[in-house]
Amino acid sequence: MGNTIVNTQKIVCGHTDRGHLRQSLLCDRLSQPTAEMVESLMALQGQTVRLQQWAEQHVGSEPSERKTSRSELLLAMAYSILFGYRCQFVEAGSVMDRGSDPIQPGDFVLAFQGALRKPQEFLQDLLALRAQVVSREKLARLQPLVQDSEIDPISFTGPFRDILGQLSTFARGAVGCAQIYNEIRDCAEAGQMDRQQAAQLLDGIESDQKRMIAAMGDMGPCHDSVVE
Repeated sequence: MGNTIVNTQKIVCGHTDRGHLRQSLLCDRLSQPTAEMVESLMALQGQTVRLQQWAEQHVGSEPSERKTSRSELLLAMAYSILFGYRCQFVEAGSVMDRGSDPIQPGDFVLAFQGALRKPQEFLQDLLALRAQVVSREKLARLQPLVQDSEIDPISFTGPFRDILGQLSTFARGAVGCAQIYNEIRDCAEAGQMDRQQAAQLLDGIESDQKRMIAAMGDMGPCHDSVVE
């Protein structure tokens, strides 16, 4: 009888230890992509004018004159899918909303440019993004985009390569975090992780990047303005 209780305790403790270890490993994996998102967000905070300039570089030009590289297209698609940006176009100096989701390649570029025309609002989108809520459907569409070699941060060229590279780094980090959170959800559903522990990771109100920035403390006015 006593041996049975001891053996049962060992099994339960072993299962619990494995669950804690799996949780610890998954949390460790979250730290790197989250840090990359924070670094990109900090860098972009000081580049709001450049973000708007990129978005408006083709305003007033004919469609045939608007040249967008494949790297820029992939980036525009990734952000439009991730944040649900919709098609916009500029007419007589005003931004008009078509009221439809992007379908054609050019639609994704227009949707992304529309978001970047309001750079402070765009940066707030980045700050508030909770990777936990990125759906499996979105993730399936995003992964091929961010894994493409042409969206590598060093693949961009031209006068806007720095900000495009930072945007690429953020998108890759966000998708990486979303993938890990889906693994956490799968582990909990399969009984490989305590559901309560998983819920603590999955149900947070604030985004990971916002909490990391807050944890970094006083880092100057530029960094403070990101958190506001």
